[in-house]
Amino acid sequence: MMRLGAPYFVLLNLFLLFSSGVGSQVRTYAIQRSADEIKIDGELTEPQWEAAEIAADFTENYPQPGISSRYKSKVRMYYDDNALYIAGEMFDPKPDSVSYTLSQRDDWGNADWFAVTLDPYANNINAFCFSVTAAGVEYDALLYTDDSDVSWNAVWRSAAKRQDYGWSFEMKIPFSAVRFPNKKVQEWNVNFIRQVRRDRQKSYWNEVDPEVFGEITQAGKMVGMENVESPIRLSFTPYVTGYIENSFDEVAQKQTWGQRLTGGLDLKYGLNDAFTLDMTLIPDFGQTTSDKQILNLGPFEVRFDENRPFFLEGTDLFSIGGVFYSRRIGAQPFNRQAAEASVNDSIGETVTRSPGLAPLINATKVSGRTSSGLGVGVFNSIENRAFATIADSTGNERSVQVHPFTNYNVFVLSQNLKNNSTVSLVNTNVTREGGNRDANVTVGQTNLFSKDRTYLLNAEVKVSSIFEDQSPTLGHAVSVGLSKVSGVWRYGLSYDELSDTYDPNDLGFLYNNNTRNYYANVRWNDFTPGKYFLRKWISAGIYYEELYKPKLFSYGGFDYQAVGTFKNFLTVGLDGSVNPFGEVDHFESRRFGNEVRFKPNASIGGFYSSDYSKRFALDLRFWYKQFVNSSQKGANFEISPRVRMFERWFLVYSTSWDFITADYGYVRPLESSYEEDIILGFRNRIITENSLRTEFIFTKRMGVDIRVRHYWQQVEYYNFNRLLKGGKLVESDYNPTNADGASEHNTNYNAFTVDVNYRWVFIPGSELRVVYKNNIFNAKNELIPSYFRTFDDLFTQPQLNSVSMKLLVFVDAIYFKSRKQKL
Repeated sequence: MMRLGAPYFVLLNLFLLFSSGVGSQVRTYAIQRSADEIKIDGELTEPQWEAAEIAADFTENYPQPGISSRYKSKVRMYYDDNALYIAGEMFDPKPDSVSYTLSQRDDWGNADWFAVTLDPYANNINAFCFSVTAAGVEYDALLYTDDSDVSWNAVWRSAAKRQDYGWSFEMKIPFSAVRFPNKKVQEWNVNFIRQVRRDRQKSYWNEVDPEVFGEITQAGKMVGMENVESPIRLSFTPYVTGYIENSFDEVAQKQTWGQRLTGGLDLKYGLNDAFTLDMTLIPDFGQTTSDKQILNLGPFEVRFDENRPFFLEGTDLFSIGGVFYSRRIGAQPFNRQAAEASVNDSIGETVTRSPGLAPLINATKVSGRTSSGLGVGVFNSIENRAFATIADSTGNERSVQVHPFTNYNVFVLSQNLKNNSTVSLVNTNVTREGGNRDANVTVGQTNLFSKDRTYLLNAEVKVSSIFEDQSPTLGHAVSVGLSKVSGVWRYGLSYDELSDTYDPNDLGFLYNNNTRNYYANVRWNDFTPGKYFLRKWISAGIYYEELYKPKLFSYGGFDYQAVGTFKNFLTVGLDGSVNPFGEVDHFESRRFGNEVRFKPNASIGGFYSSDYSKRFALDLRFWYKQFVNSSQKGANFEISPRVRMFERWFLVYSTSWDFITADYGYVRPLESSYEEDIILGFRNRIITENSLRTEFIFTKRMGVDIRVRHYWQQVEYYNFNRLLKGGKLVESDYNPTNADGASEHNTNYNAFTVDVNYRWVFIPGSELRVVYKNNIFNAKNELIPSYFRTFDDLFTQPQLNSVSMKLLVFVDAIYFKSRKQKL
């Protein structure tokens, strides 16, 4: 049984002392109904707009919060049985200076824009955002208290128009695009937002104070909507994808061509007014953006971003507790080493085919929130069995199972409480057939705000159960924190504990367990423009980490950061940390109980970022770390120019260099006589990364996005030591060398990726995508001192080239229902 101890009760008692606050005035918009539908063309010529109430007098949020916006805005709304209509006139004293820069969907780019946020349940925790730029580019997202989900896409219509006074727009948001309570009289939270790009002014209809925690908690009210029924929310998106691929055949040892055709279906169905079912059948993610692969020399796996749309959209409930890492699904086969382990060398067997990914059959999620504020989420995904093929010298083949039939499940309950507080329960489960490892993780979490949302008490308990033997292995994690989250001065205390047996990694992600971490921080914010700065903030924190079992020191120190934005929108920052007691790494040796010690050290870094609204902008970043009484040190420098050639063409180039001297870490011995030793290699590392991203926009619904990345790391070993108990290092005669006298552990690693993505949204919800991908990954022992020689050598290596075309067609059941009614 876990012992919580006195700190938890002290934090709880402090929370009871919180004072109540007085909320700011809330504005109200009275919406009217009209039976007449309008043409969405950006021109406010219909009589409905003349009769509609006007929302005006916006309040500036940035750069000078609290003052009346100097840009006049008029916004109108009305509704009918099927949709909500919004229109606006965006006045500008310099109409020729309005930015009409084109961008891809869900990207404001460098344009002026308007947005509306809708919170139909008025829970101040979730909201829908619909936005249109002055160039007519659409943007939609799901908003949360302190986060957003831009991957969410709805089917709606908009248009923007240049005017003599500035620009105007119209929106039609079908009720099928949002969720709202099933009741006669609706009262939604709503807010209107406008940004004028050239001076970065952001203003709100209902004032949003940057000193108050949460943007959607400061919305106004929309009243007057009655007798609106939630429509049938049923849509299908069938798709078909064709591939032409050129890849390296390991058996034939040459590049070979292939082609394939796949198809699948995405389905969305509104189970009722609050809950939606999302399903993908026979999914194909071959057009997903390439991962940013690196050379990993550490003891823990690399975490990659999720780029698959189905696993990005609408997953706010499933992210609670931090135990759902969707990249586990459709990943590498669970028993991928089984094929090599079963090879019989005596008859000349080799692995001729081995699947790189587990075959995903389907994925389904049901999520929503009731009118009483109870959020419910259910996620389920199924993977099929996968087999590798082994052939002997005579050509006889056999199959070996490398992945079992697997079911992934996530269940979430999250109840809204007063003052934007929540209490949640999360359970994740992984079940594999055939006696393979199963796993279960349960999380209890609460976030309790004071009445004025100034203070926050958060607490979380997690329990993991791993089933591999007769009895499960249980582990736990506990975290608790108390913080001031609003105001000029903000501060907090936190404690995190991970037991040595806590393991969420079958469906979650955790670098390492067996830790206790203590952290305290304070931050000062200045939101009021001064003589030089528009905004600035300074923070500092102290931290201490130790093992959970046994209770041993890991590291401790303090960190700091200062950021300021000048009146010309140039932003600069400085940050760093000091570890005066050194660091003890209990995991680097790969054998627990044999720690690797590092000397006291300090680091300093900073950045420079100029005004992105200009045609040319520049980002700079540096970092330097020095160890005391040691030649060990590290440095990084990054430069990234951003160029907007014209309204349709945007380019960002980034190059960075890392120089790490006298680093040392674990190496796996190549000679069997040293297998019992723990060998640490001293090495110098140079990391160079170049990336280029450019967008060319043909129209507001058509564009091409090009991403090129080259990552190069060279590791040169010059000495090897044996690690003894207590972290002591002694010289070792282990030093495997090649014919040139260089270390066999030297590594020259390259990762080169190209992603070219053409996207045409020919009607809302339907699109055509053409993608070209080129991937080259290579690691070898030979070090090449010249970057350009390395780059040239890269194209002599095996590679994957792929061209694919994907057609998605959106089919809405409401369309067929309306046609049937007309017949």
